[in-house]
Amino acid sequence: MTNVTTCQIGTLFFHEIRGVGNVALSLLSRKTMSQTAYTRRSAHIRLSFYYIAFFSVGGIVLPLWPRWLEQQMSLEYVGIVLGVSYWAKLLFVPATSWIADATGTRKTVLLGLAVLLMAGLLLLPIVDGWLFYVVIWGAAGAAFTSAIPLSDGMTLRAQQTVGVDFGRARLWGSLSFIVFALLVGAAADLYGIGAIYVAMLLTALLLIGASVALPNIKTKPEAGKAPFFRPLSLPNFPLFLITGSLLLSTHAGLYGFSSIHWNTLGFTNAEITLFWVTGVAAEIGMFAISGRLIRRFGAMPMIIVAALGGMVRWVLLGAATSMAVLFCAQILHALTFALLYMAYIAYISKRVPPAITASAQGLFDSLSMGIFFGIFTIAAGWLYQINGSYSFYFMAFLSTVGFVLACILLVRVRRQEKRTA
Repeated sequence: MTNVTTCQIGTLFFHEIRGVGNVALSLLSRKTMSQTAYTRRSAHIRLSFYYIAFFSVGGIVLPLWPRWLEQQMSLEYVGIVLGVSYWAKLLFVPATSWIADATGTRKTVLLGLAVLLMAGLLLLPIVDGWLFYVVIWGAAGAAFTSAIPLSDGMTLRAQQTVGVDFGRARLWGSLSFIVFALLVGAAADLYGIGAIYVAMLLTALLLIGASVALPNIKTKPEAGKAPFFRPLSLPNFPLFLITGSLLLSTHAGLYGFSSIHWNTLGFTNAEITLFWVTGVAAEIGMFAISGRLIRRFGAMPMIIVAALGGMVRWVLLGAATSMAVLFCAQILHALTFALLYMAYIAYISKRVPPAITASAQGLFDSLSMGIFFGIFTIAAGWLYQINGSYSFYFMAFLSTVGFVLACILLVRVRRQEKRTA
């Protein structure tokens, strides 16, 4: 990658980075406040800024980063490099969640993860050989994705203490994902594949700044206790963990094989991009209204609705060949992901003590986006080789199992609440 390319891409991103950077500087210029001194508006701005920065990286990592990696090594090794970063989460998430609960602070851990991501990016161009990429991106990629349960835990705590609306803060991340995916994809077409790496550096730097600007919201640690597995002792939490993780991991077929499936149906790359954008747009809309829905109906009924949405969505994706039906299926992402995710946050907020919420979210992320997601992705791959639709029908079956478990969970929690009352 030449210096000319770096300058060109730097110019392309300068105005956007400068605008967001000014927000960070204005936030950092104020005196450091205790957690009780943060207003709802201040906490909302800082947390929204973090989600913008985090998902600006995510908008590059998911759709575009493999394209840069394949310029550095053969395609077979790209899968290994990405896979290692995926499975390394099973080490990173428990460790970082334990540290967050044991120390009572998430901000320092999130900043450390952002710095580790940047360090890995800076090292990649100076090493040669796929094994170095396995080690470096395995750690850097896992550090990046491990920030999700911690940042969500901080936003959840801000919701509990100063009334931040979790969904409205989180939706900025989804919007950022769309913007940066389109922006960096266009930059790669104009300036070459090296634009992806430069954009990763710029957005990782933005993430470090956003991590510094986070509110220093803390929880009081429980002295002398190792909290990571303590949520499993809470009433009904193991069933909730399995139910929510199972339903969230049904997206394995979507993330792994939908673009390939749509291409075999004859859709162009532009049309496939529109399918993805439709799903994220529906997600944003649900994040905006999910708080009111959950307050009105409760978290567990919404988990049941999300399961029903999955049963319909995955069947449609497996059977449909028309663009109109596929757009309808993608709109259901509002239920299968956004509503489910917000219901899971609401459940933890109400039924998990603040001192172990990071551990509860770490367990959920490890099971859903680690163990279950890995197993179901492999299974979906086997089924896809037999018939392209089978992988989606399998996800519909898993959603049906999740629906049954969610109904059982609702009955058990209601029964437990009556006994407590």
